[in-house]
Amino acid sequence: MSDYSISIIPKKSSYPNRKEKATEILEWLVHKNIINSDPSDCTLGSKFGYAISEEAKRITCFPNELPFSLITNGLDIITERQVFDTCQYGLDECICPNCKENIASEDWSFFNDWHEQKSNNLTCPLCNIATDIHQFTFSPEWGFSDLGFTFWNWPDLTDDFIEEFSHKLGCDVSIVYTYI
Repeated sequence: MSDYSISIIPKKSSYPNRKEKATEILEWLVHKNIINSDPSDCTLGSKFGYAISEEAKRITCFPNELPFSLITNGLDIITERQVFDTCQYGLDECICPNCKENIASEDWSFFNDWHEQKSNNLTCPLCNIATDIHQFTFSPEWGFSDLGFTFWNWPDLTDDFIEEFSHKLGCDVSIVYTYI
């Protein structure tokens, strides 16, 4: 069986006070009994996450499909700049907001300045105009931030929960589905 995840990412490359906001969101999710408070080996990777808890049933579209029996079933909180991509789902389109061209098949070096924290912009390789990365249209959706919340092997989250999460972050969010 393969693993998959759903990530909620603020549409801000550099989230202000990201570590404090990560702690605030963690405490909110623990208080709602959506995740356990004790870090454990429940996510992919080398760092600990926060395992699923009973009230997660209230925030998913398919509560009977929650991964209580899986080892990889937790929340991973990311506080470093990262491209949240779809892995095996790939990237079909990256539409420049200026020239409206799909640049997904171009040399992806236009991501370098963003990834290296030199800029929050992408420069389109076709029209050569630099624009905030969140103005580009990615299909399927990708996320770009130094803050993100990845739920491992959880079924679809409800729209109400995503809206509440967005409200807690104080900005629009990207929802990225990853399959590995």
